[in-house]
Amino acid sequence: MGYRLDEVIEQLGSDICWTLDVAGAGVMVEDEQGDLRFMSTSDETLRTLEQLQVQLGEGPCLLAYHTGKQIIAGDLRADPRFQRFGPLAVAAEMLAVYSFPMLHGDMAIGAINLYRSTPGPLTDEQAGIGQMFAEIATAFIVHARADDQQVMLNRQLQWALDSRVIIEQGKGFLMARLGIDASTAFEVLRRHARNHSLPLRDVAHEVLCGELNVERLPVDV
Repeated sequence: MGYRLDEVIEQLGSDICWTLDVAGAGVMVEDEQGDLRFMSTSDETLRTLEQLQVQLGEGPCLLAYHTGKQIIAGDLRADPRFQRFGPLAVAAEMLAVYSFPMLHGDMAIGAINLYRSTPGPLTDEQAGIGQMFAEIATAFIVHARADDQQVMLNRQLQWALDSRVIIEQGKGFLMARLGIDASTAFEVLRRHARNHSLPLRDVAHEVLCGELNVERLPVDV
């Protein structure tokens, strides 16, 4: 990829703060276990508030993530939905929070949160812009995850190919040194690997590197 995901998300947060004139933004994304985790915020105060939502199991971000709907908390001083998180946000001088689900198909993979130090709702246009930014962030994250999965698959395939090559070379070495056929050579390697709880690739590597005395390997398979 020609970009770093964390830098892109951080820039999106900065852009949305400027566009909607909010005090700060935070992004929470689900991990491999399906739990919501902090990804990016514009400052440490908001990072603390983001993490508090997870710790308390309560907050606009979690509600947007679980419901897949925009959560507009225009005045946390009087919002009955967030009786534990609300006072903590107010104490940090953040009186309003607007959360937008990051939707991939019908599933939410996280949420973007916008914070204001003054109370008040968002206009329909502002809410639309907030959701648009959430969609952009979602696209970057989904594509990055797909790229990561492809890289991992390629590495696994390359490892399997390299292992097969080493094993075949080990077989060839045993065939030449011990005067046995390919099937017997493979069984010699496999039996030694099983008896010593070693990967077959490692045994073949030891044979090729001279770390294993092949003359002592039993060939009566």
